[in-house]
Amino acid sequence: MELSEKTLSSSQVFDGRLLKVYLDQVGLANGDAAVREFVHHPGGAAVVALDGDGNVYLERQFRYPYHKVVTEIPAGKLEPGEDPFDAIRRELKEEIGAEAERWDALGHIMPTVGYTDEMLYLFLARGLTFGERHLDRDEFLEPFKLPFGEALSQAADGRINDAKTLAALFRADRLMKAEAGE
Repeated sequence: MELSEKTLSSSQVFDGRLLKVYLDQVGLANGDAAVREFVHHPGGAAVVALDGDGNVYLERQFRYPYHKVVTEIPAGKLEPGEDPFDAIRRELKEEIGAEAERWDALGHIMPTVGYTDEMLYLFLARGLTFGERHLDRDEFLEPFKLPFGEALSQAADGRINDAKTLAALFRADRLMKAEAGE
């Protein structure tokens, strides 16, 4: 079955500081045409940061679209042309003041495939050393740590709902279990 769609025309209808919104006309596999609206996002990177005692570093941050404080792992958007690994090293230092000895890639996720092209690259960082945080002027967040197992429990039972955090925690758990031979 042919599933792809062909872009017939594309019109940018919004150009913001972070996001760009497009209204496209597409040709469907059956010959019909349809409209597709989507948000272009530069992408981002996120990290499960584990200390030597088995704690994961999370943060509480107010997320305006939901009008509530959300618990999530450290993350940030990619700058134009920036490598995801460079971005997450920067964000870990800025948000929790940490650097890591060991890094493992956990792949990428497409967090909201229905309306955005955002790609998030996930990492696991271990062997943390801490220094000063350097938050952006408009960034307010509260870092905290939890035992990794407790964070997994909160992800499993719905107390943590952020998609990147869920995916990264479960992928990190799977990697660490594979390393331990489980």
